[in-house]
Amino acid sequence: MNAPHAFVWALASLAFLSGLCAHFSKSLNASLSILNKLYLYNIMVVLTMVGKNNGETVYFEEPLPKVHFIRLISCSLYNSWHNLERVGQISFKNSGQVLASLPQGYYIVESLAKELTESFKNEAKIAVETNKPNSVLKIIRRDPDIQQISVRYALARLLGIGVTLNDISYVKKLNSPSTYFIHCDLLDKTKNFLNGKRSDVLVMFDIQGLPYAKVSYDSTPQQVLRDCSTDAHVNSITVSIKDEHGELFDFKGMPLGFELEIN
Repeated sequence: MNAPHAFVWALASLAFLSGLCAHFSKSLNASLSILNKLYLYNIMVVLTMVGKNNGETVYFEEPLPKVHFIRLISCSLYNSWHNLERVGQISFKNSGQVLASLPQGYYIVESLAKELTESFKNEAKIAVETNKPNSVLKIIRRDPDIQQISVRYALARLLGIGVTLNDISYVKKLNSPSTYFIHCDLLDKTKNFLNGKRSDVLVMFDIQGLPYAKVSYDSTPQQVLRDCSTDAHVNSITVSIKDEHGELFDFKGMPLGFELEIN
């Protein structure tokens, strides 16, 4: 190749490389611009809520932009609600003599058995047994000839027995809520279902732990983001804890805490 041809070839190569660099530069700038827009319009917010009233609405100091997805990161509460809403009494039907009196409160099988055993310690004709093959709790009238024994409705309902004590009363399980359902008013009910019905349930988890114990729930990385349905701006949010019948738990003023991821 002679000198003039080499010179022309070099100029052409430089022009090609210059155009190629300009093309990649424009593509890179366009990509960065798109990423910046995505970053600006898909902002992740972590919201922490602390209160004492279940189902309380929190109002934002400044409205949030439209919320597309939400996820519960963590939750904390106390087993301070009452599954025995009224004083539970067991008494002789005719004389009215009180054999056992249980205060209002949250009971599990162990604490209920302890209360009943303590109440019946001076009444040899009635016994309480736990963890039997056919039941978690068994109440026995050792003398069938003693007068009938009445159980107040609130306690009978919790035990799942009749209001008159049989010779042997089997308690299969306590008639008490077993699951906490966390509801959120931002959820899109057309895209969230519970047992085939539209729902605003964000998370559900089993009720565990001793009465008045602190309970914590922490999500897993697999926890899904729930679809939301909101206006262009969101001014408030309501998070509540209910039982399987949709009734609010009354935590008796004990602290509640929620940590939410909002996108």
